[in-house]
Amino acid sequence: MPTNDARTVPPFEQLTQLAAQLCCCPLAALTLVEDGQHRLAAQLGTDALHLGALQALGTQLGSSPQVQILVPPGNGTIRFCAAVPVCDADQGCVAVLWVMDLQPRALDPAQTDALASLAAQVQRLLQLQASEQQYRQLFENNPQPMWVREQHTRRILAVNAAAIAHYGYTQDEFLALTSCAVQPDSPDPLAEAAAQDDNLRALPRRHLTKDGSVIDVEMSTSSIQFNGQTARLVMVHDVTQRLRAERDLARLSRAQRMLSACNEALIRASSEPALLDDICRMTVEIGGYRLAWVGFAQDDADQSILQVASAGAMPAIAKAWPLTWSADSPYGQGPAGRAVRSGEAVIVPDIRTDPAFERFLALNPIQGQRSVACLPLRNASRCFGLFYLAANETLEIGSDEVVLLQQLANDIAFGIDHLRAQAAQRVADAHIHHQASLLDKAQDAIVVRSIDHRVLFWNKSAERLYGWSAAEVLGRSMVDDVYTDNPAAYAAATQAVLAHGEWHGEITQNRQDGNSMVVEARWTLVRDADNQPYSIMAVNTDITQRKAAEREVQKLAFYDPLTQLPNRQLLMDRLQHALASSARSGQGGALLFIDLDNFKTLNDTLGHDKGDLLLQQVALRLSACVRGADTVARLGGDEFVVMLEDLGPNPQAAGTCAKNIGEKILAALSAPYQLDGKEHLSTSSIGIAPFCRQPETVSELLKQADIAMYQAKGAGRNTLGFFDPQLQAEVTARAALEADLRLAVALGELFLHYQTQHNAQGRMTGVEALVRWRHPQRGLVSPAAFIPLAEETGLILELGHQVLVQACTLLASWRASAETQHLTMAVNVSSRQFKHPDFVQQVVDTLAQTGASPLQLKLELTESLLADDIEQIIRKMEALQTHGVGFSLDDFGTGYSSLSYLKRLPLDQLKIDQSFVRDVLTDPNDAVIARTIIGLGQSLGLNVIAEGVETAQQRDFLARHGCQAYQGYLFGRPMPAEQLAPFMDTLATV
Repeated sequence: MPTNDARTVPPFEQLTQLAAQLCCCPLAALTLVEDGQHRLAAQLGTDALHLGALQALGTQLGSSPQVQILVPPGNGTIRFCAAVPVCDADQGCVAVLWVMDLQPRALDPAQTDALASLAAQVQRLLQLQASEQQYRQLFENNPQPMWVREQHTRRILAVNAAAIAHYGYTQDEFLALTSCAVQPDSPDPLAEAAAQDDNLRALPRRHLTKDGSVIDVEMSTSSIQFNGQTARLVMVHDVTQRLRAERDLARLSRAQRMLSACNEALIRASSEPALLDDICRMTVEIGGYRLAWVGFAQDDADQSILQVASAGAMPAIAKAWPLTWSADSPYGQGPAGRAVRSGEAVIVPDIRTDPAFERFLALNPIQGQRSVACLPLRNASRCFGLFYLAANETLEIGSDEVVLLQQLANDIAFGIDHLRAQAAQRVADAHIHHQASLLDKAQDAIVVRSIDHRVLFWNKSAERLYGWSAAEVLGRSMVDDVYTDNPAAYAAATQAVLAHGEWHGEITQNRQDGNSMVVEARWTLVRDADNQPYSIMAVNTDITQRKAAEREVQKLAFYDPLTQLPNRQLLMDRLQHALASSARSGQGGALLFIDLDNFKTLNDTLGHDKGDLLLQQVALRLSACVRGADTVARLGGDEFVVMLEDLGPNPQAAGTCAKNIGEKILAALSAPYQLDGKEHLSTSSIGIAPFCRQPETVSELLKQADIAMYQAKGAGRNTLGFFDPQLQAEVTARAALEADLRLAVALGELFLHYQTQHNAQGRMTGVEALVRWRHPQRGLVSPAAFIPLAEETGLILELGHQVLVQACTLLASWRASAETQHLTMAVNVSSRQFKHPDFVQQVVDTLAQTGASPLQLKLELTESLLADDIEQIIRKMEALQTHGVGFSLDDFGTGYSSLSYLKRLPLDQLKIDQSFVRDVLTDPNDAVIARTIIGLGQSLGLNVIAEGVETAQQRDFLARHGCQAYQGYLFGRPMPAEQLAPFMDTLATV
């Protein structure tokens, strides 16, 4: 049995072993004295009887810390005893180092000195432990969060209670982290300090707690020695509240400066647009906001909000987003609409938590924008608009700042009213033609027409926009020229202006060259001195490019950019409509789920650019295979979906039609592709899920088609698979079994049964550990049902570890008895478990933790493990063999192991599979195989054991041909540990 490395043996054990070695005694112990009682801290060769003897011998000890020869009890087995008390100035004798012999003897002076020296080392270790305990208490009870981390890897080695409480992690979670987890976005000052061996003080950093909250801290670090290695001690001081107060004060100061600057602009303002532009600009530049804009509430049918001035970073999607203050519109539920309706300020500290922003954020994850403040603009009669502010950070605006912001909004509203009054006075004082020169400078097309549609004014921007000069249109009716495509929309807008005094909306118009455009029109009714309608002033802005951008956004949202096919979102919408239509009309349809075979191989060998070319060609071929009314969509990767509608009311006919189209698609997709001059062959697997007046949901139908596609994959690919409800039931049952198995593994509910193994004389030589699972509802689940599932899902790693721990725990308990200490424990190891990088260390650690003898542990491997990477397998087996672990090749003869590999494997045993043993007396082939395996094992010097031995005749046949070890119902069924011990009492063991 291999000895432990000295570096892994505890210090007290080392000193005890050394005392026995130096004094040439077979027995040694170190006891700690507590309330006059001796408690074993380390021992060599002693047992419970010896401890009783030491308790009695302790009464003979004097108070001198010198080597003392004691008189053993007359009726004991100890014939010689020497002891050295280890004394403390305050507590007296705290420990005793003993050496004993079963024969009378004496110590020479050198041995006496050595024993005294070792006792002094014990005293220093006890003092060191007390010092370390005091330091640990200071560390644990420190009110500031603290942790110790490795010098270079940044792994956290220790953490105090304050850090656990402050960051929200448990101690185990902390010890599984590195310092990067709480400081992910900052450079690593600890690594730099470690390299220079410097101490850092009050370093500002931002940390993350477990719940994702960001806190501001000042971090101090220093270099320490921890568990014999150089490490860094980290102390953290949370300054979040202090910095927040400083930021709030700075923001309030900015708000005051912003209010002062805006008031100056109000005094200097000569026009409403200039005033609003200046205020928005100063709000961004002085107030520190990311975005500021002013909007006016319109009284049109949509109750829209007209944005009239802005500054800062305005997202493109926000410019096209419908703004309304209607309570009935989903777009009116945001802070802007609420502020206009209520006339009160609306503050949203974090838009990510406001339901009104969910749809907006889904289409446009705004970079940086976090908070919004909407301030109503009110006059004496109503709330006529709002001042909208957006900030980069989450804001908790205090009451003082809210007062300042509302005061600013009130000042803006007063300034607007004042400027509007001035503008109205100028309009009343002068005719519109006096302002023609000003209107000519406007960027928008401004047209004034009479009530009977004759053009009265046509500015320069209108000339540029429409292509007609003012001389060509003045006095003419332009209805037939400009509104050729949509005269009804023009008539409706004109009626709205006459009825309400103004109209705002989008309308299609024509240029002189015949091209159409979309304009955003703002039309205002102008009255004469008698308050009668005189003319209509139209301010028209060309928004053709903006509308094109909106269409592009729509395209990006609902179409795959690579293939230009509908994406998942659009497919789900169309599929929902198709199911509803099918339920109403009774017309059947089908969903075809298409997955390209071996597409990953193409990407890996020829590159993703060639893969993209293939996907584009597949999209074209799919579109060519279906009708124009059908939908071809790309879900992502190499997955496509074809939705067929209106296949008729007969389910069988609809299925036949879907099958024909599927075969057409298979043929089209299997034809050669040209990828940049290189020919490539590809096939596909298609799953078909019909639907006809059935209440399937969209997700259920996709799931059915997906299941059918995997059925086609399993059938050899390049084929069709129709959805089968029985297949879904199997998938559902498998998913339920997997969920139950995960829970059982997590809760440690799996347990072991043990089947005995015997030699040719019938004596028991060991057991094989067999895992069992008893489910509360399913009852006892067969290993044949859950072991393959555990292999496939990866649960076998944790399951295998639990089996190894339980088996080694029982194996360790056998060491205490001479009748069981030589029994072996066979544990099955799966291929996936054995190939795990940490498997060797896991086995070694389990043996150390449980105290089991590695010489008695036998790992059973299957032949499937030998299918690949044999060199790595041999290295792992040899590494475990150096610790004393043995190996058995399980189910031998059922796999495909190479004899050239077999002779190189460090095996101890071959196991004949029970499938050969079962018919060894009746099937000549099985008999030949069994004899061959036995002969092969003898040739290679390996022990051979046969499993599944149920009759004496089977055993006798195997014995006649040289098999010397057996396992099966003839000797005993698998049984739990509590039944195994009584069963072994009835047997003779080796």
